[in-house]
Amino acid sequence: MSRLRERDYRGVLAVLLEADAVEGPWPFSAPVLESMRELIPCHMVWYHERRAPGSPATTTTAGAPRRAITADVREANRRYVHLDPLVPWEGARRITDVVSRREWRRSPLYNEVDRPMGVEHMMRLWVEPLGPSGARIELDRGDRDFSERDRAVLDLMLPHLRQLRRRAARRRRTANSADVLTSRQREVLTLVARGMTNEQVARTLWIATGTVRKHLDNAYEKLGVGSRAAAVAAICPEHRSG
Repeated sequence: MSRLRERDYRGVLAVLLEADAVEGPWPFSAPVLESMRELIPCHMVWYHERRAPGSPATTTTAGAPRRAITADVREANRRYVHLDPLVPWEGARRITDVVSRREWRRSPLYNEVDRPMGVEHMMRLWVEPLGPSGARIELDRGDRDFSERDRAVLDLMLPHLRQLRRRAARRRRTANSADVLTSRQREVLTLVARGMTNEQVARTLWIATGTVRKHLDNAYEKLGVGSRAAAVAAICPEHRSG
């Protein structure tokens, strides 16, 4: 790993603090990516993640492309994406880590996508290289290649970025789980999360114990779980282990 300076560590901390403040369903907002762009100067930073396997990626960006991203460029990207050399990998990689500049400049992906956008150099960090989400951060430049220092900065952040992404995924699951339950089912599970038995829940809500069991069975089915502990974990992240 390249030797980093004190200001690099301060910059990493600034990015992580910005990301830690995010409360929405997606981990890396535009301000987070802008902080990253200040730490590693580049024209654009992209974050891509698929909501579900096979679905289109949700994309967040900071910065601006050097040239317009036209419909022809988008179509060419779909046509030649299989030629992308930056496949899932552990740690940050530049295009020049995989292919030579001469070889890359012969690629139709470069000639019909990157060059028309003014992208000459790219570095990518797969946040979850083995997962189905395709979660990755991409940095684009048009002037000079990324350095070993730039790679070291991203690698230093990687374990923290993974944790932040997992936290955001839990927030999404919690929001989605809560949406499918009725208000009474959520109420029952909230009391169960406090450690109450079915009988105690029934007395608190002035309903029959059998009705409590029925609400729990329906909640299990909607959440796709088979136990009260799993149901509580699905709607109450603080009760989830790991």
